[in-house]
Amino acid sequence: MMSALENLKTELATLRDEAKVQAHLGSMEAQQEWQEAETKWNHFVAEARLHDSGQNIKSAIEVLAEELRASYERLKRAL
Repeated sequence: MMSALENLKTELATLRDEAKVQAHLGSMEAQQEWQEAETKWNHFVAEARLHDSGQNIKSAIEVLAEELRASYERLKRAL
């Protein structure tokens, strides 16, 4: 059974994959947005690993996940 964090990570990974394709085909603005989202993605993955290690950082991960979701959605709408 997948945890809420794993479900969120799976959802964000799918959005990320879609946005990655669109960003590579899109404008410089979209590519810049992609780079910013990638920085946040890398941070999210690192924070999620800490969470799995028992650290209580759920709220920070949730905020970062929402930022990622918003970035990927903006990319999808822009292209």
